[in-house]
Amino acid sequence: MKFSSLAERTPRVALLSLLALGAYTGARACPCGCVRVPVDNLADRPAALAGAYTLDVRYDAINQDERDNGAHPHFTARHHNVTATVETSLLGVDWYLVVPRIDRTIATASASGKAVGLGDVAVGSRFQVGDYRLIAGVKLPTGADDLALVAPRRYLQPGSGSTDVLLGVRRDYAAPAGAPSFFWQLSAQAPVTYDENFRPGSSFTGTAGLKVPLSGPLALSIQGTAIRQFRDHNSMATVDASYGADNESAVFSTHLAAGLIYQVGATSSLYVYYSTVLNVVNKVQQGNGTVVNPVHAADVLSVGFNHRF
Repeated sequence: MKFSSLAERTPRVALLSLLALGAYTGARACPCGCVRVPVDNLADRPAALAGAYTLDVRYDAINQDERDNGAHPHFTARHHNVTATVETSLLGVDWYLVVPRIDRTIATASASGKAVGLGDVAVGSRFQVGDYRLIAGVKLPTGADDLALVAPRRYLQPGSGSTDVLLGVRRDYAAPAGAPSFFWQLSAQAPVTYDENFRPGSSFTGTAGLKVPLSGPLALSIQGTAIRQFRDHNSMATVDASYGADNESAVFSTHLAAGLIYQVGATSSLYVYYSTVLNVVNKVQQGNGTVVNPVHAADVLSVGFNHRF
């Protein structure tokens, strides 16, 4: 495997990426387009405290069963992923570890198969600077990227095979008890080392959310997310002819998520979110001059809990 020399040319960037992590979500599942879970529950979790740990466990269900418009041989997929996040505070900085488990069933017209295993782990922290939290971090290539799949696509593997830097900025607006609270976050993700035949596309994400107290420990959360995913650089077909054209990886999509959060005392909460796709754009020009939009994003059901101990 050959790696890019970007990290060698910028060692300080690589070192910084080992020290911190932005808001990272473990569901990167892309039959006919990349899907990232557009849910941010950082404000719903108990604050990370020195000497204590916060555990958040989220289950995401994604059913991508829409047929495309003839742009390429199609497949469908179902995803049942679990992401565990452990956080603590040290020297006034929040540190955490994100561990996703991928469970993906892929089907074509003639066969079906699974991609199951550890996904790409991420580690890092968030730094408070005035009213803002600065975000920087790293996603590590811990997930398998060479499983035999019924639909050979590198983005369907549990791991990307790349080390990615994550950067961002976040602002949470405090509110009096019983009043709505608001947050926004901007983040970016880009690979710094990768396989010579596959480099995941960089992405930019913007999220804004409103949390409204309802009755007692129950609250409503509404979030809007925009994602710009750039196209993967993919020459896998040169080493394996079963890999097809890479039309699906680039996309601009917008999402709306609604959730209910139930606070269990000061140290625990339960939550459920449902996110739906508002718009998806990925125009690809075919060899015959026609322009198609092969991306189909899917709704996501997210259920989870968190606890500080």
